Amino acid sequence: MQVCLRRTAHCALRQLCRANKSTIAAPPLDTEQGPVLSQNVLSIADQICKLTLMETGQLTALLKDRLGIGEIAIGAAPAAAPVVEAEEEGPPIVEEKSMFNVKLVAVDSAMKIKLIKALKGRLPDLNLVAAKKLVESAPCQILDNVPKAEAEELQKMLQENGAEIALE
Repeated sequence: MQVCLRRTAHCALRQLCRANKSTIAAPPLDTEQGPVLSQNVLSIADQICKLTLMETGQLTALLKDRLGIGEIAIGAAPAAAPVVEAEEEGPPIVEEKSMFNVKLVAVDSAMKIKLIKALKGRLPDLNLVAAKKLVESAPCQILDNVPKAEAEELQKMLQENGAEIALE
């Protein structure tokens, strides 16, 4: 109800501003209810009263953009979520990951050449230079979103060739 009264008062003030085409000073504030405003704030309020509806919309959009304010929904309060009684079940079901990221954590320097050859053979997109750079840049990501079976197979093969692999 207060929003409607404020909007009505605001609209009435705007109509007075347009009708008189003169500067209407902002109403004085009670010192008991809040702090006294500075002249700078009062002059800004007077300038805002002179704006047309189109200019007010532009000012609102500009301030939202500069201040990083998103859209605010005005209206009824959101409905409360329905209350669901907790059913007695067994232990919670933990979903097992099906896709993994294969990460090269460390490399055994004695087996570096074997690891480069193994990576080049396993990943056809890599040439010899790219495989060498990949091995030398450890820790790094080798593959993203790989099925579990393929990730475990790759991990086993690379560990046999001197790599420390992490599945994430």
